[in-house]
Amino acid sequence: MPRATDSLEDTMQVCRNGHVVTDRLRSCPERAATHCDRCGATTIERCETCGRELPGAIRVPGLHPMGLRAAPRYCATCGAAFPWTKLQKPTKRPALAVLENLLRRLPLAVRQLRTRHDVRPPFRIVDVYDLEDLLRSLLPLYFEDVRPECRTPSYAAGTRTDFLLAPERIALTMKWAGPCVVDQVVEDTAYYRTDRKCRTLVVFICDPEAKLGDAVPSVIKHDEDDEMEIRCVVA
Repeated sequence: MPRATDSLEDTMQVCRNGHVVTDRLRSCPERAATHCDRCGATTIERCETCGRELPGAIRVPGLHPMGLRAAPRYCATCGAAFPWTKLQKPTKRPALAVLENLLRRLPLAVRQLRTRHDVRPPFRIVDVYDLEDLLRSLLPLYFEDVRPECRTPSYAAGTRTDFLLAPERIALTMKWAGPCVVDQVVEDTAYYRTDRKCRTLVVFICDPEAKLGDAVPSVIKHDEDDEMEIRCVVA
């Protein structure tokens, strides 16, 4: 099929995994290859649906092009996806990894909230209820269905709010580092083992003064027969 492009545009050759072999196939045919020298895949220089040549470097008289033009993802004539486009589907990060990354970086956000514009009062996170409010606002940025789980454990004078990520079946409970936090973790894990609303319990402990060390993770024991996974993030 004839090309409907400017005569100064060269032709590109790309392997099926998306590695550009050359973007000057016409002007430098000696650079052509039947197979990629990086992965061994076969190469193409035309759309396999409509036959249009892949757009290569733009030849400018008197100038020598530097580098290689990026391989297109779709054909500009027929819209077909090239073989390497189908291989480049973005991978979705597991929900647990997203949550743990958010929690580990939460202290960075807390520090930023201390400095505000002009003379406005800072946002300060000083106890577990402040943590609940902050995470209530941040979790919906990453998860579609966040459900508050209000309960009054024996160690608390008032109601505490945990969060249940319903589709992922992950429960999140927040703690503030203190002398009784280990006992709190033990009670919370016992509650969620009985409640069975989640498959994973994530215990987040804010420890700005690094008081705990390895004290809390050491009390979390996972039985091979236990259906619930327990993770602890101290930050």
